[in-house]
Amino acid sequence: MATTDIRLQRVNDEYQGIRKAQDALFDKTDTFEAALLGLTEQVAELNRKVDAIIKHLDVPYDKPPIGFRQD
Repeated sequence: MATTDIRLQRVNDEYQGIRKAQDALFDKTDTFEAALLGLTEQVAELNRKVDAIIKHLDVPYDKPPIGFRQD
């Protein structure tokens, strides 16, 4: 039947559309994750550099505690 072929094509097109949208979403997520990891590495590197400068210049500096304070 002609309508069966049309219906199967419609289902296939809907499926392919959903898959393309999912692939685009996954690609964006991977890109954001890579950017976040890169920024995290840069912050760690900058912290090490600032610590080295503080030490080299003998700046009196007590690091604040890491984490959340419970009052």
